[in-house]
Amino acid sequence: MEDLIYWLWFMGVEKLSIKQKNMLLEQFTSPEVIFSLSPEILSKTRIVDQKTVDYFCQIRTLEKAKHDLSYMKKNNIVLIPRCHPGFPESLLNLYMPPLGLYARGDLFLLNAPLSIGIIGSRNPTVAGEKYAKLFASSLSSRGVTIVSGLATGVDGKSHWSSVNELGSTIGVLGTGIDICYPRVNKKLFELMAEKALVISEFNLGEKPLPYHFPQRNRIISGLSQGILVIEARKKSGSLITVNHALEQGKNIYVIPGEICGTSWAGGNQLLKEGAKLVTEPNDILEDYIVFDQAEKKNNFNNQPSGLTMETPEEQLILDLIKKGYQTIDALVACSDLPVNRVNSVLTMMEIEEIILIKYGNIVLI
Repeated sequence: MEDLIYWLWFMGVEKLSIKQKNMLLEQFTSPEVIFSLSPEILSKTRIVDQKTVDYFCQIRTLEKAKHDLSYMKKNNIVLIPRCHPGFPESLLNLYMPPLGLYARGDLFLLNAPLSIGIIGSRNPTVAGEKYAKLFASSLSSRGVTIVSGLATGVDGKSHWSSVNELGSTIGVLGTGIDICYPRVNKKLFELMAEKALVISEFNLGEKPLPYHFPQRNRIISGLSQGILVIEARKKSGSLITVNHALEQGKNIYVIPGEICGTSWAGGNQLLKEGAKLVTEPNDILEDYIVFDQAEKKNNFNNQPSGLTMETPEEQLILDLIKKGYQTIDALVACSDLPVNRVNSVLTMMEIEEIILIKYGNIVLI
């Protein structure tokens, strides 16, 4: 993208808040146009005061942006401005959308079919760690992408349990993408940058400042269709993410915990307020994957009882269709096979006139 250097410059202007930058973009469309604004025009916008106008004129140089771009190329870092077609549409609808995302890894995960955010304590109990591993692993094995904040505790356990699975995982940082925080997650950080995805809206070199983490939480919820809360206190960063998710109209799931324990109190309170109680991953999946049973009996009764397939995978898919699972999402979820493999098997079955795919529903012939 030709104007990428201007995005790097604009995102790096330190004395403009993200709100002011969003307002400038609304008026002038692109960072390249903003770069060329005269002090007089900038003052007339009334978005910034005179002191900021003076500062703006002093830093009107692309040298740092060129240096950053060179560093990014050497370290496999890309910047996805929000005008880029690969920028997640769900983030464009946020109250304060990020200007862009620095990213390392598999960019396709930004637009994964189903993503679930998992959040919780940085110092979880044994039970909290267990649930994080179990739910992340199970959901990922069924094609769900896990989104979290790459912190210690529940975040880290969720990432570790999903990074090698089918759905993979996205880590949203509260620092520049060239900084691993906390350092204890260095190995996980590098593994995710290679096999999954790490993203940040913060510029290169930005440190883990306290206000960064509540700000990044809106991206975790923005990328997720639902948020799973595992072990959160009443006053915790996890509940900030939940508030963002509620404002965005997302589903909230909570694993119930010890009623006398303070570490579970935030989640238990969410249950009182109407969050969905979950005790197994299917409690989450059922909200997104349609298991259409409407024609189950007829389809089953109409099948030749002796029909068998050539491979175990094909037989598995056939058996699931007989049981009433009639969408690709449902077959992926229940077979634990990759989407491309399920599609391949279905194509062969359709060629052999075993099934008919009509309006997204799979019907046995």
